[in-house]
Amino acid sequence: MSEDPRCGWNSKFPHFRSTSPKFIRESLSAYVKDAGPDQIRAWDTSIPPLQSEVGEILQTDRAAPDYSTILEYTLPMESRRTDVIFLAKSSVVVLELKGKLRPSQADIDQAAAYVRDLRCYHRECENRPVLALCVPMKARGYLGREHDVYILGPDAVDGFVEDLPHDPSQPPIVPQDFLAETAYRPLPTLVQAARELFEHGDLRPIRRARAATDPAVFKIKDIIHQAADRQRRRLILLTGVPGAGKTLVGLRTVHAHYLDDLAVPRENGKPSVPAVFLSGNGPLVEVLQYELRGAGGGGKTFVRGVKD
Repeated sequence: MSEDPRCGWNSKFPHFRSTSPKFIRESLSAYVKDAGPDQIRAWDTSIPPLQSEVGEILQTDRAAPDYSTILEYTLPMESRRTDVIFLAKSSVVVLELKGKLRPSQADIDQAAAYVRDLRCYHRECENRPVLALCVPMKARGYLGREHDVYILGPDAVDGFVEDLPHDPSQPPIVPQDFLAETAYRPLPTLVQAARELFEHGDLRPIRRARAATDPAVFKIKDIIHQAADRQRRRLILLTGVPGAGKTLVGLRTVHAHYLDDLAVPRENGKPSVPAVFLSGNGPLVEVLQYELRGAGGGGKTFVRGVKD
């Protein structure tokens, strides 16, 4: 197990299986510093069954020692955490654990949202199966599938993993790559769709105000490129009365193509999104993401909350 700022635990299957549940729980508690008694009890009751299922997989799958377990993973650019992720075969399996007999619709939606965001915004999930499991810990067996979420008791997890398709050209993802700081990378198709929606979609208030914000947008473009050429940093302060178009200037800037050439190459190529619009105004973020959701990914490709 290696300490990582993006999760509470990560290890290969054999190490997860052989480590004491108390040690794993202490690692999770150190990571989730505000964990209350209910959360700690949930870890205490869920870790042993998970270890048992991993042990079953290790007995039947010769490749399983190369599979990994990640617990309490914080999604890139988010404050939300997944309960469990298995990096197994060619797949990414997200397990949302619930201490009940039957999951609610909110539980199922939560699992679906995690998978959607990983598919859309995680570099290692591109072109790989990303599957959602909602696991009511008091249930047994396979309970069915709702949309893209599989519902099953903890005793059926080993069989689900064993039945995953195997693609020899795609070995299991290693935790170091999955947990990399540069893992956040929206799919290029999603970026293109978001830009097309912003530029040509039916966003009437944006269209009406576009011309009035041209001077500010063009000036910001010049400042950004001058700063890049001179390898300097610049703080740009934009003022205006309410309704003057300050938010629109920010949105137009991050959606623009003219920043693409300034993206700094990372270990796996250039970021697909060179800029993101951040706001501490939660209601504003929700409205903007709602308006831009038609491009996919929940409208979060270019718009995020500061506290996410």
